[in-house]
Amino acid sequence: MDREKALAHLHGALGYKPLHRFWAKVEIVLGLAAAGVGTFLGSGAVARTPDFFASYAPPGLLLFILGGYLALAGSRSHIYQSNNELAAYLAEEIRSLHSLPPGT
Repeated sequence: MDREKALAHLHGALGYKPLHRFWAKVEIVLGLAAAGVGTFLGSGAVARTPDFFASYAPPGLLLFILGGYLALAGSRSHIYQSNNELAAYLAEEIRSLHSLPPGT
């Protein structure tokens, strides 16, 4: 059984939906971009007048928090995908060991 079939068998047995690496990468890139913009907004707001701080610091903080969360969610998705692939590989190896004749 090849890797794709083993992974499809694992997903079917556990009821998982297949995850797509492309979307995980998009989450990471968008999250890091949003966190970067939030950092620049927040640091720029600290160096300016109080009115500027009041209008730009909260959106900067919100972008930083949400961007960090999005980047971590994409990273977590990559980890889940790797763990699923490893579990499918191990299940296939165990299955192949059980199909060997005794004494080998």
